[in-house]
Amino acid sequence: MVAGNRNRISGTTWNVYLYILTSDRPQGVREVWRALSLSTPSLAQYHINKLLMLRLIESNSEGKYKASEGEHMGVLQGFVRLRGRLVPRLVFYSALMSGVLFAYLLFWPFRWDFRDLVVLFVVVLSVTAFSFEAYNQYKGVVERR
Repeated sequence: MVAGNRNRISGTTWNVYLYILTSDRPQGVREVWRALSLSTPSLAQYHINKLLMLRLIESNSEGKYKASEGEHMGVLQGFVRLRGRLVPRLVFYSALMSGVLFAYLLFWPFRWDFRDLVVLFVVVLSVTAFSFEAYNQYKGVVERR
């Protein structure tokens, strides 16, 4: 299969990929089968084989599977894997802007003048926009079927 087909996995194959990608250790066929409540282990193996053909996952010496280090789907480039979870990068920008707002309110004498109102407006708007986009990005990846 060509590289362009990597972006076309969906449904159960997508769920298998996300499960293996976010697992903290390599997963076997039966573990995937049980975790995703698939009808048979052979169905889990079918989807694993599709991911192997796309080189999105790889097998280790024990016959278990983990996500390939160098290969990731383009849709996941906006995410960071943190403690087995996919976190949109925009969450970190939102946290940074929240920290700026907190520091501004804590260390700057707030007088409700034009500058304070502009800073407050820009930072609150930025936090809201980053949070909204991060939510939509996460929702789009998790619900991609």
